[in-house]
Amino acid sequence: MTASDEIRKNNDLAFFGKVNASISHELKNILAIISEAAGLLNDLTELAGRGKDVDLDMLRTCSRDIVEEIQRGFATIKQMNKFSHSVDDPLKSIDLIEVLTLMNDLAGFLSIAGKVRFIPPPQGVPTVLTCPFRLQNLLYQALVFAFESAGPEAEIQVALQAETSGHVRIIFSGLGSKCDRPFPSDQTRRIADSIMVAVQVTGDCRQIEIVVPEAIESLK
Repeated sequence: MTASDEIRKNNDLAFFGKVNASISHELKNILAIISEAAGLLNDLTELAGRGKDVDLDMLRTCSRDIVEEIQRGFATIKQMNKFSHSVDDPLKSIDLIEVLTLMNDLAGFLSIAGKVRFIPPPQGVPTVLTCPFRLQNLLYQALVFAFESAGPEAEIQVALQAETSGHVRIIFSGLGSKCDRPFPSDQTRRIADSIMVAVQVTGDCRQIEIVVPEAIESLK
């Protein structure tokens, strides 16, 4: 294994670990809310058992909170499963809208996450043949940089443009100037190069463009 291979491998593992840590934190928050609501529900049940008047609105609120958090937990686990299975195939035809939506959802678990407005293409986007996991890594890093630079109160716009060449351009705009670190980093650039993706950043760093080729034959 070359030094470059080792760097990419370590970056892949770090990305996988970071995303799973954010997912587990989200699930922990969900369980904490369920536990709190269940505790209150238990207190109300004990009061009712002693013949005390119980506020029915509070009972309804507790039940609603538990149901909503369980649904949020199922949705989070579904996202986790999709992400975990992205390592199954090193090369696969993927729907870019689905991948970008998943990365938006997962990056949204971060404490620095702001609002994201997705601007869908007018006529849809073709599938691309690429490495799903590496592309997810790249899109996730772009979103993290966007959140850091714009701040949690800002809204990031994400748009997709299909080009006549078959390539697809992903545009992150509305970025701010709060982030001191450059993008892409050397490691992120290596990930982009390994799947033949071009990363372009405007001079004021307020817009990132990621150009994904229609197909790659192998990983570099």
